[in-house]
Amino acid sequence: MKLEKAKLITIIADEALQDRLISELKSVNVKGYTISEAKGEGINHSHLTSWEGKNIRLESLVSEGKALKVFQIISEKYLDKYPMVIFMNDVEVIRKERFS
Repeated sequence: MKLEKAKLITIIADEALQDRLISELKSVNVKGYTISEAKGEGINHSHLTSWEGKNIRLESLVSEGKALKVFQIISEKYLDKYPMVIFMNDVEVIRKERFS
């Protein structure tokens, strides 16, 4: 078993942005992602009622180059307009070619 380095990018945003964010990932050839519901409270606000919509947590394992491209896109198109968080972590994976 060989462990190799990759980046785990995480985007937490309103579910209304889900399709747009997926399109952005695909525009830089990200091969896969996972989406789950995200609950919590931050500096912007908390969702107090269900009619406000939900937050999603979109995660993807990618190469460092793709991670930087995603960060550039999100920074330029979304961060000034929408309450959201994006961050990355260094991780180790098996079968890195699946995430390049």
